[in-house]
Amino acid sequence: MKALVLMEPGRLILSEVAVPDPAPGEVLIKVQAAPTCGTDLKAFLRGHPQIPMPGLFGHEYSGTVVAAGHGAPFSPGDDVMGVHSAPCQQCRWCLNDQENLCESIMSTKVLGSYAEYLLIPERIARVNVFPKPERIGFSQAALLEPLACVAQGIERAQPKPHMEVLVIGPGAIGLMFVAALKHLGVRRVTLAGRNPLRLKAGESLGAEPVTFPDVKGEFDMVIECTGKVEVWEAAMGYVRRGGTLVLFGGCPAGSKAEFDTKRLHYDDITLLSPFHFGTKAVRQARSWLLDTEFDLSALFSGERSLSDGPQVFRDLEEGRGIKYVFQP
Repeated sequence: MKALVLMEPGRLILSEVAVPDPAPGEVLIKVQAAPTCGTDLKAFLRGHPQIPMPGLFGHEYSGTVVAAGHGAPFSPGDDVMGVHSAPCQQCRWCLNDQENLCESIMSTKVLGSYAEYLLIPERIARVNVFPKPERIGFSQAALLEPLACVAQGIERAQPKPHMEVLVIGPGAIGLMFVAALKHLGVRRVTLAGRNPLRLKAGESLGAEPVTFPDVKGEFDMVIECTGKVEVWEAAMGYVRRGGTLVLFGGCPAGSKAEFDTKRLHYDDITLLSPFHFGTKAVRQARSWLLDTEFDLSALFSGERSLSDGPQVFRDLEEGRGIKYVFQP
């Protein structure tokens, strides 16, 4: 089968690799849609500890089952949507309702969705893969994983309809936060960023766009989605007394951020930094995607073939587009 292989940062090649054979409990799908992701862009640019190099690339997916191991929960012909990991549901974190921190959640994961076929391990197939209804397309269904990350952040932050919320960073994740917040009835959502195309997409989702850092006023909740230390630090200045700062964007390992401790303490500001997702967040994200009024089509910048892979990631590096969808 044809597959994109990340050889090293900045070098992505289209290669011929063997089609996997599913073991008991595993399923093999024909990939129908595999969107690009901010995490994969980071891996392309500088590497990532959870993405081996050289190795198969991509982790967002939807598709059709073509083979299933003994005891697998799906059969050939089933259309499915899923995420790339699943908690063990037995360790201390899982039992403490912190499945996102499961001690083995990354030991078994889906990698290689930028390929014609994708093998889904038993634990993930059993816990975090679902039937795809006909009423939603494969591209929308393939957004389950990033939207689950957003759902985890929403679950932790608990926004209320009366709140004024600022989202910093109009990438795919920031735009999904806008869509989720508006879907939940939050009355005012402001989206701050520098990319006019992405700000326009946010406006179509219901946000009030503003060029960063020209943000005026204070907000009940600020959600940082850039993963840049200087923006983490600046974000504190936009939170009102008693408000919540959600530091969602992950900065490079070893980064240090500074905050005014007087502001943090005496203004009683809540700091959150949600990571990954648990099964509850996955199911919440799926319920949003199945809602006909929840439309994320503004995120899609076009469909691409696997042979376009290197150019797609160069385009994303230059800020051209939001999410491209490989259709192997």
